[in-house]
Amino acid sequence: MVEEKPPSPMESLKSLVERAQSGSLEAFGEIVRRFQGSARRSARSVLADEDLAEDAVQEAFVNAYRDLAKLREPEAFPGWFRRIVLNHSRRLVRGKQLVTVPLESAMELPSPDPGPGEAAHQRELQERVLDAIRGLPEIEREVTRLFYLEGCSQSDIADLMGLPVTTVNNRLHSSRRRLRETPELAVYSPIERMSRTKAGRGWLPSNLTRMERKMSLAYEKTRRKLLRGDVEVTIRMMTREDIPAMRRFDDELTGTMEAHNLTVPPGRENNPGGPWSNDQWLVEHCEQYWNSGNIILLAEDDSGRIVGFADLWAGHEPEPFGASLDVECIDYFVDHYGMGLETILLEEAEKVARAAGIPALDIGTNTSSGDYPSLRQFGLKVLYEFDWVRCRCKPIPADWKPTHRMLRLPDPDVSGLLRVAHWCPTDFYAFIDPVERSWVAEFDVMGHRCVLELAGPLRSESVDSTVELRMPVPEYPPESADLFVAPDALKSPEAMSAILRECAFFAGSLGAEEINLPCPSEIELDASLVDVVTREFGFAWMRKRV
Repeated sequence: MVEEKPPSPMESLKSLVERAQSGSLEAFGEIVRRFQGSARRSARSVLADEDLAEDAVQEAFVNAYRDLAKLREPEAFPGWFRRIVLNHSRRLVRGKQLVTVPLESAMELPSPDPGPGEAAHQRELQERVLDAIRGLPEIEREVTRLFYLEGCSQSDIADLMGLPVTTVNNRLHSSRRRLRETPELAVYSPIERMSRTKAGRGWLPSNLTRMERKMSLAYEKTRRKLLRGDVEVTIRMMTREDIPAMRRFDDELTGTMEAHNLTVPPGRENNPGGPWSNDQWLVEHCEQYWNSGNIILLAEDDSGRIVGFADLWAGHEPEPFGASLDVECIDYFVDHYGMGLETILLEEAEKVARAAGIPALDIGTNTSSGDYPSLRQFGLKVLYEFDWVRCRCKPIPADWKPTHRMLRLPDPDVSGLLRVAHWCPTDFYAFIDPVERSWVAEFDVMGHRCVLELAGPLRSESVDSTVELRMPVPEYPPESADLFVAPDALKSPEAMSAILRECAFFAGSLGAEEINLPCPSEIELDASLVDVVTREFGFAWMRKRV
């Protein structure tokens, strides 16, 4: 038996990966040595916890070693491994929120400390810089994001992307030049500091690396008299100590809604805004807001009983949506609605938006054309509507040639895109958990980039757990879809027709006979491209300038 030659620090990554794929533990040990630093940084960018980040990195290396034989191109190891690290990090985030925080224990957790709101000009600078980075050419955008937003060194980036350090430096130099020349940033001197020390880059916080950007919304407790009657309520920010009371509110509200729905005509039913079928979902929902600097407003009666709430999410998207404060979820008891609690909560949300320097207040409704008197009276007007279009996926034309490329979870890049089924800000949306069957693909249709997520049935004991996710399985075809497109495609009948055609045939290639796809209500689809079975109103997005 020939003794294996120990790896050299100068050995190429391609050679190391190939030897590790052949079973060399020493070669894989050298890979671990080279990538453990950058892996920790990637994990910490998601988890912000040293111990959890270390766990994520360890699991990622074990996963990478087990699946290394599946890597077809050794040069692609840096990006492939980084996705594994981020995947494990995201799973630990979900596990931390859903498994290790029982409802009773949530009361013992420290309350979030959002701190004071950032100055308006600082928020404007951060938003403009992020927009400018998203607008960089693709080969410059990733190195710029890694260097300035994640704090990676040039050598780390070179390892992650499989590039020479000189190439990384050249791309950074080019991106700095483009950013300096961006008219929207020309008035800001801090751009010059991007090329200097890490301390000088402190003006751009690392928590802006994800789309869920910490706005640190704030609100001071107040008393409000309802619009009708003599009832007063206290409105304040929710804390973790309120989770059990919110659970009781949601349970009670569901019961009152079910009784109310028996008294109204079909199609006019209401459902509670709370998305929590169990305690774990409630904790996850609240944590999503607190961890991203957003807030939940509670309305309480004199006994301290919760009678309503409003979730407030600061979003920043491409036009036509732009920057806004979204009243993502609002609910209340029916009798308090009759007394005007909804309007009171909206007025308080408007105060939050104004204090944070956010120019618009948004809310969604599933009533067609904004047919919601109290919202119209408050000054909200329809900004955008979408329909659900049920499309036939088969037969697939013989000349159809797939143009997609598959993306990996948990975080496909949808920067610069808008969610067509816009019932919430695009940066609020979370891609489906990998334990469910899902396929995510990116298309380029008529020069418009789009990302499609298709979801099949929930994984259960009846589903073979060994079946690779996101792979065509006739027994479990996709059943639902979410679509993200470039903003200019939303107003183009030609583009949306071509995009939905491509999406329907892709779903058909995965076994679907029909699929619901979202489409802007104002768009008339080309019947020669899209075989429409039914088309129904989906949602209206309403806005008030503040």
